[in-house]
Amino acid sequence: MTSIQDRAREVVLAAPMSQREFADRVGMDPTALSKALRGTRRLRDAEIAAIAQVGKVSQRYLRTGEGKPPVPPGGGAGAPAARRRADAVEPDVRRAQILEATARLIARRGFHKVRVADIARACGTSTGTVHYHFPTKDAALRAALVFYADRFHTRLEAEFETAGSTVEKLRRLIDVQLTTTDEDIDEWSVWVQSWNEAILDPTLRAGQRDVYVRWRRIVVDLVRTCQAEGMARGADADALAARFTGLVDGLAIQVLAGTGDMDAARMRELLLDAFEPHITLR
Repeated sequence: MTSIQDRAREVVLAAPMSQREFADRVGMDPTALSKALRGTRRLRDAEIAAIAQVGKVSQRYLRTGEGKPPVPPGGGAGAPAARRRADAVEPDVRRAQILEATARLIARRGFHKVRVADIARACGTSTGTVHYHFPTKDAALRAALVFYADRFHTRLEAEFETAGSTVEKLRRLIDVQLTTTDEDIDEWSVWVQSWNEAILDPTLRAGQRDVYVRWRRIVVDLVRTCQAEGMARGADADALAARFTGLVDGLAIQVLAGTGDMDAARMRELLLDAFEPHITLR
């Protein structure tokens, strides 16, 4: 299942202009468009409407995938020109395209089953270009982990902006962890694979630890804010955060592996009680 970012990227690559020119046409900063296409920035409603208009597709197609898609770079009379445009994008944009393709392939096929040729084919470039940006497969795995971590934090920040209280932020934090979409499953797949590789290869542990520390700090900060608001007085904030994060990870692995009767709904119910009796989320 493709995301709105995937479909927007298809529209941009199929358009008879460079990505920079497309950004100008839709009234977006080129960097902002690049971030949106790789999923680290949300597209606003007005931007979706503008992309649909300039790319000559319906907003319905962009939002849901239903309707007439753009002519892909590999087909139709304009294919050679489209492929040249795809190969002529700026290095930072090309790296972003390779990164997203790499992350998705690792998530869905498995780290050891993805070849450089697969990555090159997925984003319409050469194996040499892939090697230029990611000289080794380990570098690709580290980049994929950071890619999905950044996407997770972008979604979390958006949820926090509309949360009315610290307790509500904790509830939103739980919801963002759940495996309810294909993209959620991709994130967790890369995260679990990075754990496995770090167990076997100590050189991967520093990068994996950095991503985990960033995530755990959010939990600790929320618990301490709750304490400042009069909840969980006398409780060990670090211990509460460790209990919660450990439960999140363990339950998510059970969901991904199809262990027992664990699913996203049951995972959420269990996580709502993770801070009891110190903080009540129900």
